[in-house]
Amino acid sequence: MPLIRIKSLPFEQESKVAEAVTSLSRAVSDAAKIPLHHIMVTWEYLPAGHYAHHGQVVNNQPETTHPLLVDLIAPNFNTEAQIAAMLELIAHTISEQIPIEKNNIFINFTPAYSDGVYDEGHVVEWDL
Repeated sequence: MPLIRIKSLPFEQESKVAEAVTSLSRAVSDAAKIPLHHIMVTWEYLPAGHYAHHGQVVNNQPETTHPLLVDLIAPNFNTEAQIAAMLELIAHTISEQIPIEKNNIFINFTPAYSDGVYDEGHVVEWDL
């Protein structure tokens, strides 16, 4: 059940976002040994002019400023090492697929708790 939500400004040059979210889904699935049908990745564009970084507003996604904003929501039973590995994998995979520098990606991890997630028609309880 990792959910990865990515937000960026629109890209000035053509970017293969569909391929990037597919690659990211597969990379997380393979690395974490989680079936692909449990991985969710979304990419949303912020409206031009609606993102300030260092007090500056821009209309398109720069490669070196205005970091991509990524939220990773995953079960709370992951260890610190597993979380760190997922964060690194996400940043690496995105930077390989999209014209953005790896050090221009901001990722926030939010733990999901047993009985705190509704998925596939029911409240999910972790079986540990």
